[in-house]
Amino acid sequence: MKISKEFKVGLLVLLGILLLYTGVNFLKGNSIFEDDRKYFAVFDNSNGIAVSNEVQLNGLKIGLVKKIEHHPQDPQKILVTFSIINDEILIPTQSQVGMISSDLLGTKALSIVLNTNAVSNATYIESGDTMMSFVEKDLAEQINEELLPLKRKTEQLIGTVEGMIVSINSFWDTSAAYTIDESLYEFREGISKFGNLANSLSVMVNREMEVIDKVLNNVDTITGNLASKSSQINRTIDNISAISDTLATTNIKAVVAATRQTLEELNGVLAMVNAGEGSLGALLHTDSLHRELIETNQSIQDLLNDMEANPAKYVHFSVFGRKQK
Repeated sequence: MKISKEFKVGLLVLLGILLLYTGVNFLKGNSIFEDDRKYFAVFDNSNGIAVSNEVQLNGLKIGLVKKIEHHPQDPQKILVTFSIINDEILIPTQSQVGMISSDLLGTKALSIVLNTNAVSNATYIESGDTMMSFVEKDLAEQINEELLPLKRKTEQLIGTVEGMIVSINSFWDTSAAYTIDESLYEFREGISKFGNLANSLSVMVNREMEVIDKVLNNVDTITGNLASKSSQINRTIDNISAISDTLATTNIKAVVAATRQTLEELNGVLAMVNAGEGSLGALLHTDSLHRELIETNQSIQDLLNDMEANPAKYVHFSVFGRKQK
């Protein structure tokens, strides 16, 4: 059977395309004859990551970024699809994938941080799951964070130096010199006024020396009187001390307690009187007793008046023993 040239050319072209596809996927790190495990991660920004960037674990390549697109449910988010080539690597749950800079040039990559707290019987993330994500600061951001405080301090130092230069220039300025001369003149005038004030105080003290002498004499007289009365003062102090000792030895607490008890009893009696209890309370709060006393007094007065008017009605004298009709 004779093979045509066209068939040979087509076969060579097909083999070339197959070899080209295989080579390109090999260079990209994609599996050719088997499906890789695919995972997803959600970020706020792509931050320069691209398809075919590496997926690393402890710095070693274990997969590739497959796809970058907007999240179908939230267009503000970026959905990154990546694959892991090595089937022997198991990722425990609660592990994270972060977007990092893999070199000094800022090439982005994904780095997987395994959950080190996973126990021996822990569950693992399966293909098609979405992993928790984070974004690592790149070298430029870290340098900016370190240099920003230094920049601020340098700006403050420059501002301080500029202020010092302006102050020095203003010091040597003509107007500033005039201000200094005027200040010195005011200072000299103030010293002169202070001297005048001192002279005035000296004159005032000289005028009041007589009064001061009289005051000192009075003080001397008072101290002499106190010295002459020292014996009486000592006796007074001794009497006060004796009184205080007597008070200290006296059972004041018992006296105070008895006085308090007596006052409480007196208050109780007054409360009963105010409440109308007892004879004294009834006398103070009841008008019937007063009225009865008045009526009794009136009856006695009427009786006395009747006895005075008709004595024979109450007193009988009979010599012969005959009854008075």
